[in-house]
Amino acid sequence: MTGLSIGLGATKAPWSAAFRSYVRDHGQGMAVQVIMDRVELERAATRLDVLVVDDLMRTFSILDIARAQDHGARVVGLFDPGAGMGRPYLERLGVDQVLPATISPAELAAYFLQMKPRQAATTGALVGPALPVTAAPGRPAERRGRLNAWTKVSGGSGLTEAVVAAAEQMSRRARVLLIEAEELSPILVSRLLRSPETGLPWAVSRAGQGLPALPDGLSGARGDGTAPVGHFDVICTSPGAPQALNSAHLSRLVAETLSVYDEVFIETGWLVTAPSGRERFAAVRDVLVGADRVVVMASADPEGAARLVEWRAAAEAAGVSAPCAGVFGRARESRYEKDYLARLVGANTGRRPFSSLSFLPEDQTVARARWNAEMVWRCPWLKAVKELVAVSSLASAPAARGQSHGHEYLALRGHGAPAAAEAFAP
Repeated sequence: MTGLSIGLGATKAPWSAAFRSYVRDHGQGMAVQVIMDRVELERAATRLDVLVVDDLMRTFSILDIARAQDHGARVVGLFDPGAGMGRPYLERLGVDQVLPATISPAELAAYFLQMKPRQAATTGALVGPALPVTAAPGRPAERRGRLNAWTKVSGGSGLTEAVVAAAEQMSRRARVLLIEAEELSPILVSRLLRSPETGLPWAVSRAGQGLPALPDGLSGARGDGTAPVGHFDVICTSPGAPQALNSAHLSRLVAETLSVYDEVFIETGWLVTAPSGRERFAAVRDVLVGADRVVVMASADPEGAARLVEWRAAAEAAGVSAPCAGVFGRARESRYEKDYLARLVGANTGRRPFSSLSFLPEDQTVARARWNAEMVWRCPWLKAVKELVAVSSLASAPAARGQSHGHEYLALRGHGAPAAAEAFAP
């Protein structure tokens, strides 16, 4: 009989080592391999009969699990309420069966051996046995994540690279989704090497019909074998003519993503006016109003400072109450220029100033990373982004939302908020 191929998601939990030891000593008809990351899973998916993940390590996304299932693998999740995220996390991940991590290696092996390898299955998919633990009934989606809105008031400030780097940093300790809601100049499909087949228009359409948009709405890898960039999930805007987003449908999509991910980053276009009857950019405004924290970027010059002041007034008129961090992108090293721009913004934002004001330096490493289709790493610019993420995270604490925030000037050149930034250091 053809042996059963079992993939174990890399984990620190003791069940994995115990099961591998048992298979070495007693396993007959089973071949076990450890799957370290999503790239290795993609390579092994076509030959796996079973994929085992747990609630301690968050290596794989909803899309990764769905792809393994599409290739014919049965996905089993092991949960330990005392050490991991628990059964609800695995259910949201979309596993086929949830089992307790306390199950003995012998029982787990016996459960797997009742399955037919894909080479022996008549339908090409696995046929599972009577399940020892039944899945819990479906529960209404509850919000678990935070919404991070990133927008800009002037082009060329480096918004896309900054939000991509921020999402990558946050993905080291949380499940992260990046949504590109920039209608006029979307670039994430090419920047992150993702497939344009689904993306935001398709996901919003699904949400508008009351259908689930995840995981099929995620922008996955291209079909040519190119590995995608980034360790987070993405919903990209499809290239082509700009399409107006329906505010209600986009809100439903965002609500669905917040029930699955810990952090949702959304890159938006311009906020232009206060609410009105029919408005072209109503979806952008509604996203900003519902955000837990907002980052707005401008060019590092007096015109960019003036636009930041105008944006802050428009945001207050539109009802944006979340902490708003102002950022000057591609700033030069001149301390005089930075002090001048900071004073210009601080003196004209009145009783509702920005929660912080930051400067991201001009750095050629960013351009090289973009040219080579890779993530930015180890440079002053990335260190500044880490500090910006840390500062905006602290400003969005529940007690801070809806309150006035004092103005804080951060040069973000290795200074600023070292205690907060330390948590995000690699």
